[in-house]
Amino acid sequence: MWGKLVMRVLPDQQIQGTIRFRGTPIPIEGSWNESAQQIMFHSPYAAYSGHLSIYDDVQIQLRHLVLTGRLQMLPPSLQAGEYGTWVATTDISLPEYSGYVPPQPSSTSLPPVGVFVTSNILYGNSRL
Repeated sequence: MWGKLVMRVLPDQQIQGTIRFRGTPIPIEGSWNESAQQIMFHSPYAAYSGHLSIYDDVQIQLRHLVLTGRLQMLPPSLQAGEYGTWVATTDISLPEYSGYVPPQPSSTSLPPVGVFVTSNILYGNSRL
């Protein structure tokens, strides 16, 4: 299922925001561990945990941010007790980026395809 995740990290590493499925915003709250780059949050229907990966693509001047993890559906969801995985992606322009991100280990691995799909949707490239 596709949805839109909007969150902000508060100064005390707490997270607030919404996750939107089928046009309905559902509140989320949780925590962010910056040193481990791990996230945990929940909505009234599911609990999520995950890890942040960062990929800089210098050729196209984008920093890809990829959150991946596990989820467990909670009551009152009709799927309560079921488990699954989730991926959230976004990217930012490297020349405009001014925030701090801890150094990433060097890697030759490519980010998941979802990063490229997100970039294509955000920047209007209809060739997928």
